[in-house]
Amino acid sequence: MDMNPYQHRQLFIDDAVISEIRGLAKTMNQPVKYAGNPILRPSMPWERDAGFVGTVMRDDDGSFRAWYQGWHYDRYPACYATSMDGVFWRKPDLGLIEVEGSAANNRVMEEACVPNVIHDPRDPDPARRYKMLYWDFSIPRPNRAASVSVAFSPDGIRWTPFEGNPVLTGTGDTHSLLGWDERVGKYVAYVRPGRAAVQGPYRRLIARSVSDDFTTWSEPETALAPDEDEPDLEFYNMPVFKYEGLYLGLPWAYYTYPEEPRSRAGGMMDVQLAVSRDGIEWARAGGRASFIPTGPSGSLDQGMVACAREPVRVGDELWFYGSGSDGDHGLRQRNARGMLSKLRLDGFVSLDAGPETGWLVTKPFTCRGGALHVNANARGGALAVAVLDADGFQFDDMRHLDSALFDGDSVRHQVTWQSHTTLDHLRGKTIRLKFYLTSATLYSFHLA
Repeated sequence: MDMNPYQHRQLFIDDAVISEIRGLAKTMNQPVKYAGNPILRPSMPWERDAGFVGTVMRDDDGSFRAWYQGWHYDRYPACYATSMDGVFWRKPDLGLIEVEGSAANNRVMEEACVPNVIHDPRDPDPARRYKMLYWDFSIPRPNRAASVSVAFSPDGIRWTPFEGNPVLTGTGDTHSLLGWDERVGKYVAYVRPGRAAVQGPYRRLIARSVSDDFTTWSEPETALAPDEDEPDLEFYNMPVFKYEGLYLGLPWAYYTYPEEPRSRAGGMMDVQLAVSRDGIEWARAGGRASFIPTGPSGSLDQGMVACAREPVRVGDELWFYGSGSDGDHGLRQRNARGMLSKLRLDGFVSLDAGPETGWLVTKPFTCRGGALHVNANARGGALAVAVLDADGFQFDDMRHLDSALFDGDSVRHQVTWQSHTTLDHLRGKTIRLKFYLTSATLYSFHLA
């Protein structure tokens, strides 16, 4: 099995680590929308929309940088913003591109829709340390909606488009850049095939493409598609990121209006959650429910919600940046704003117990010693852990009755027993872990 509690924290988004479960509910937890939303608004005379559709990353000094998609008279510039705390954003005057007679603006690229940016320090060429994947809106019709292009930068501000653009044809206008995937030794991107590339009734879906050098990309292969259970659902885009040994996807679920002919222009959109162990085979989590839902009637995000390339870790939280629109996809006069939602570290899916004690048994693994840590909330309840041998019997001094009860709330609580604080004495043995929960929630565990 693909379970290594020493290398990664073990989450419950899929069932790969679970052998048995009894009396526990599996819950997908939605990020909490920030009370101060929106945190990015149109502020330039030429701006209509300003949402985090693109990339937000954090530098080593703790500051934040964002590359987001602007909108100006049916044009899509890539714009740049900075922040010291991730909440208050500044749009610097870069002096790079003249707009309406002035270069005092924050544009870094013209006609660069959905700017997906990565910092790639492994590239030996300093001029290519930042890489961008984007839809090139400058390509004339009818080929415009069929191209993905790339650009390079030494600093994330001064960009040079690749002279061989576009690097992919036959695609839609949205995409996501995972970046360099050490597991396969290639750059990986997720794109939306165009109408001509989709077999059967046209639907927006997600396909995967790989590259050795960031300029030559493979023919996209389907990664996530709607099924017959949801005939009016399409996937507009799917940002993908690596998290604790998993590939996590954030599909933009596009609920089209069935009365419209294909390709459907109108519909609401929210964000779901998907998981993969290899980046190729995908499953949707949480019973296909919304992970980041649209807001209530009258709110700034009542019509559509989209998200940036990946969340940013801030302390013991994951911050999801995105865009909220007050109208659906078919409305030309909708307004988009930059939104922030926050999730507990590892908090995607939890195992929840009520007043009756429930338990979880992991699949077996070879113990290499170390301390057991849990991310759990047991306030008002309790959590205990037993260690089992390969046959499922509790070790005499590692029973759940020997476990110190945890009744707090911590993302990294160390589990101890009456005679042991680590599992060092079981090094080399095949073991399982059995978690007992009473009025408690377990998000993840790992062995340090």
